[in-house]
Amino acid sequence: MLRRRWTVAIPICAILFLPGCRDVAAEEVEVGYEPATVEEIEGSDLSSVELTEDAARRIGLDTVPTTGRGGRTVVPESAIWVDVNGDEWVYTNPETLVFVRAQVVVKRYDDGLAYLSDGPAPGTEVASVGVAELIGSEFGI
Repeated sequence: MLRRRWTVAIPICAILFLPGCRDVAAEEVEVGYEPATVEEIEGSDLSSVELTEDAARRIGLDTVPTTGRGGRTVVPESAIWVDVNGDEWVYTNPETLVFVRAQVVVKRYDDGLAYLSDGPAPGTEVASVGVAELIGSEFGI
């Protein structure tokens, strides 16, 4: 009999507490809040993604300059995105909080770094943290 009471009591408690959780989450999100603006780049299949300062802070966005080593441009492995076709990309950062996808060719990965045989020049800022969120923003997923 005691086991039967708990079987009924647990779902009832859950039902009573869930609406309170929903209200808290709803208050945290502004109506009409858009964390990113996506604009098509004329004459290409690419878009620019502009984040709000708040969005960049929330995702822990970080950028680093590409470097040159042994005749190759080098980026952190975390900066690389491989799409469903196997093409490799990075998000360049041409302006504050603005990101544009750039195709790269990775020659090799070594110790957390990607050595590129084709891609942006050394010194180009690329996203190293928050890449998945930039992909999601650009493609609306």
